[in-house]
Amino acid sequence: MPITYDISLPTGAPVEVFAPWPRAQREVDWLAREPVPPAPLLRSRGLLAPDLAERIADWFLAPSEVSEAVVRASYAALQHETEHLWQVIRRGLRVRVRYDRGADDPYGARDLCAELRDRGSMRLRTIACDDPHPLLDSTEGGIVDRLRVVHDVFGHAALGVGFDLQAEYATWLQCRALFSDAARPAAFCELVAPVTTRVVTGERPALRADLPPAELLAACQAI
Repeated sequence: MPITYDISLPTGAPVEVFAPWPRAQREVDWLAREPVPPAPLLRSRGLLAPDLAERIADWFLAPSEVSEAVVRASYAALQHETEHLWQVIRRGLRVRVRYDRGADDPYGARDLCAELRDRGSMRLRTIACDDPHPLLDSTEGGIVDRLRVVHDVFGHAALGVGFDLQAEYATWLQCRALFSDAARPAAFCELVAPVTTRVVTGERPALRADLPPAELLAACQAI
């Protein structure tokens, strides 16, 4: 039986909207494996319904129903594709990343988006400060950090949106197009499930490596 959460979930448009980064958005449009939802739509509407957010949290907190071999195959594809996207960011957009080991994130979304847009640089709190990911390289500058840079550059900065729940979901609807069918389930587990679960439950969940049911992944692409 699904858990009932005593929480009011945001349903409106992203709370914080900034100037987008056109160069990053052009790269997204070029790299996308399927049509990307229009940026004005992602910036101006709340697209994650409360019932869908609760379905995501229910799945993320439940025991895995996927074999380890299948999970590893999707995560291997995610790692390979993240490395390619990272190289585009590093060599094409020439983004410079400084890794931070502070207790909190180095700055808010407004400053992140502005620094990327105006100076082509950013700071990232490295996963090396936290418990390691169950499957992915968790050293400073490793694949988890690189995936987070991909998410920040091609999601938050390209769109110019903040870190609230609807903004995070908008970045997912944009970034999902960058990954293949093989890698997309693992990308969902990394990029949308943890933040959604944190908002729904009020607690930060532990990292996990799992793949969502096909029907849940499909529900999180419709707008």
